[in-house]
Amino acid sequence: MSTFTDGYKVPEIRKKMWFTFLILSVLALLSLVPVPGIDHAGASAAIATWGDAGKLLDVMSLKALSNVSVLSLGVYPFLIASIVMQILTIAVPKLRTIAQSGDAGTKFITKLTRIAAVAADVIFAVLYCVGMRNHIWTSLNYWVSICLAGLCLAAGAAFFGWCVELLNNKGIGNGMVIIVLACILRDVPGHFIELYNKASVLGIPAAAALTFAGAVVALILFVFVVWFNLGGKKLHILFSKRTVGMKQYGMQNQSIPLRVAQAGTMPVIYSLTIMLLPAVIMCLVLPEGSTNIFLLGFINFKRSISFYIIYVFFVATLAYIFSTIQFNPLEMSNQIKQNAGYIQGLRPGKPTAQYLVTLCRNLNLADAAFLIAVSLIPMLLDLIPVMNGIWFSGIICILLGGGFIELKLMLENSIAAEEEKAKAANKDKKKNKYAK
Repeated sequence: MSTFTDGYKVPEIRKKMWFTFLILSVLALLSLVPVPGIDHAGASAAIATWGDAGKLLDVMSLKALSNVSVLSLGVYPFLIASIVMQILTIAVPKLRTIAQSGDAGTKFITKLTRIAAVAADVIFAVLYCVGMRNHIWTSLNYWVSICLAGLCLAAGAAFFGWCVELLNNKGIGNGMVIIVLACILRDVPGHFIELYNKASVLGIPAAAALTFAGAVVALILFVFVVWFNLGGKKLHILFSKRTVGMKQYGMQNQSIPLRVAQAGTMPVIYSLTIMLLPAVIMCLVLPEGSTNIFLLGFINFKRSISFYIIYVFFVATLAYIFSTIQFNPLEMSNQIKQNAGYIQGLRPGKPTAQYLVTLCRNLNLADAAFLIAVSLIPMLLDLIPVMNGIWFSGIICILLGGGFIELKLMLENSIAAEEEKAKAANKDKKKNKYAK
């Protein structure tokens, strides 16, 4: 908490905090604005049949989907576009070269991501209108109503994606993490209300006791997630120094902190986004009242064994990819050798590289095992009829704990950057004073 209060004392960071709060407030208000051209009662009833996929999509839209709001598509189309562009950047050599060419390349990739996001917004808006074809206003011309609804939905999704970029550029930091964190926080009270309502058949005292016990267990799990995310290992790097005359030359010894949860929350977010895609498409185009078991299996995926197998594969793979992006052991080994550095007890070069690769592999294994265990245990316990309803609780704790830690790190980096700016400004003032 001290990081947030320290950041608020810095004028520039305080402006970013208020800007972030303003963007989230605008999104929360727009999530209550209804979509024109669609019968809301009928649409709400149809969305209630979307099962597990509908619940997750509702969370990712700040509850706008259940409100039949203009923001019903939420951040999902932007997430899909971002993932597609990242895959293409890695797979296509030309795009990979452009991405590595500095600020100009980054701007070009960002521009392509925006175009892909707008295309995804339009596609999902069309699919939504197809799914709601039986609930279009009849007071207006049918095609006018459906075009009006589709346009508003696409514009709402595009606005959601634009807000992510605004938070990246003018907010505290990673806009995607902040918005996902806000979506999860808005959904948390509903889980405890749902737990109380289910337990109310046992009587008010028992329902209150069970709800309190659930809150305590959730708090313990949240603290454990935060503790794990804060865990890490410091990598001590020593640099050789040479003396020339009365001066010593060489870099200062450094301690590089390596987090166990190097990948953060992105493996879980991306895994759910990718695996949710077939279910979302089925929800949108599946005829109402359909009894096709195969199609319904996509929507109510938490009863499918294949879902858990694929989820474990995606989380483990993405945890390794994201951690490698954050810290590349081979690249770090080369930099240490080039700067005449070494790790105590290891020679520069191949021994250092092997040590770093093994260290990163162990950290990645611990991170992936942690993410899989915390998210899967509540999923499996949810299969027990008495404990039905806790399916998403593990993922909520991962996203909340990891999101707060990432937010804390972003604030610490911003505070450090502002302090460096202040020191540089003071030095310039002193130089100008002495020059006069």
